[in-house]
Amino acid sequence: MDDSTAELADLYHEHYSGLLRMAVLLVDDGSAAEDVVQDAFMRVFDSRARLRDRDKALAFLRRTVLNKSRSLLRRRQVSRKYQHRLVQRESGPDESVHGVDRTVLADAIARLPPRQREAVVLRYYADFSEAYTAKIMKVTPGAVKAYCSRGVSRLSSLLRERV
Repeated sequence: MDDSTAELADLYHEHYSGLLRMAVLLVDDGSAAEDVVQDAFMRVFDSRARLRDRDKALAFLRRTVLNKSRSLLRRRQVSRKYQHRLVQRESGPDESVHGVDRTVLADAIARLPPRQREAVVLRYYADFSEAYTAKIMKVTPGAVKAYCSRGVSRLSSLLRERV
């Protein structure tokens, strides 16, 4: 195993679970989130010769997870738009296994508009700064503040409905 492959393996072991949690909150589907994160690691693996800096590789991974999540959500939206027959949604996760609070919060986050969801997850779940969140989302820090403000406000109203 060469040095760049070993470095990527270390990144995988250190950051896989955090990236997976971020993707789950963005796409609201555990198996799809796993696919997103695995695809992101494969993309970094394919580019490992060009990525010499570990911090840049991690930033590339985060951006790739975010972009792949966006793509997945766009595909879902298009399929819903052109779907000819209604399909019943699968029953939700077993609430006896997961805490009710997590389920309610995950459902509320899933109901946010995509950009608000991204900003809220990156700022408050991943605990990134406004500047770093803006860089990942390719928007200004002011836009991040606006998305977060609207997202938190919307989450508050959604959670009041559920309680």
